[in-house]
Amino acid sequence: MIIVRTNGGLGNQMFQYATGRSLADRHGTDLLLDLSALGLPDGTETPRPFELDVFSARYRKAGTTDLQPFLRSGQSRGIRAAQKFFPFIGQRWFAQRGQGFDARVSQLPDPVYLDGYWQSERYFKPDEQQLRNDFKFREPATGLNAELTARMKGVVSVSVHVRRGDYVNDATIGAFHGTCDLPYYQRAVALVLERAPKAEFFLFSDDMAWVKENLAITAPVVFVEHNQGPASFNDMRLMAACRHHIIANSSFSWWGAWLNADPKKVVVAPKQWFRDPAIDTKDLVPETWIRI
Repeated sequence: MIIVRTNGGLGNQMFQYATGRSLADRHGTDLLLDLSALGLPDGTETPRPFELDVFSARYRKAGTTDLQPFLRSGQSRGIRAAQKFFPFIGQRWFAQRGQGFDARVSQLPDPVYLDGYWQSERYFKPDEQQLRNDFKFREPATGLNAELTARMKGVVSVSVHVRRGDYVNDATIGAFHGTCDLPYYQRAVALVLERAPKAEFFLFSDDMAWVKENLAITAPVVFVEHNQGPASFNDMRLMAACRHHIIANSSFSWWGAWLNADPKKVVVAPKQWFRDPAIDTKDLVPETWIRI
């Protein structure tokens, strides 16, 4: 069995699932998700609930019995404490080091416990089609989301994601991630309009007041702001329905763009993903996407 430590928001959980699912399929074994870290702040991420149940994903949730073989004998402080202090042994536990793609993951044995974010398509590219099936939404869009989906498919639609929220309001998280500045969005919009002059822009943000005040676009614009709380996953569904994409330094809009399987799509992504430019992100964005 392959066990994956699951934490972060929906986008991060999707990266973790995709990497674990690809490795599990390679071994012909089960994928288990360890959810014990969800809801625990780690200094760089806002605590989140488990969100993968909106998809047709293949997994089961790991219990204490499943995790016990990965713990040192005599460990009694509990799974969360165990994860915090990394009391795993040998090749049974594999932690991500740095942000770059690690080719050793595809060679890991069964069983193994994966601990990391695994933010690169390269971990699961060979299983892309199967993962697209896994990431189909269980329930169809309804109401306004269904109406917007139909509209997006009928025009040259472009999703634009402006991520602020905890990147702005939490000093620790903001110091690590940073935000995409206004010039980035202005350049990205101009680039898309050069390639698609009839584009219509659909804006998504956790700070729509800032977007409305600062981001002026000389083309038709729709502000998508009705999906809140547990319904927020619908924004990813709507992003994926668009023809082209301008993403933030966010795994949420990364997946919104990736779920669009059209090979002719234009995806614009920020060249600097984290505040520290020294962090290696060359493997984070697919080669066909445009980084500015």
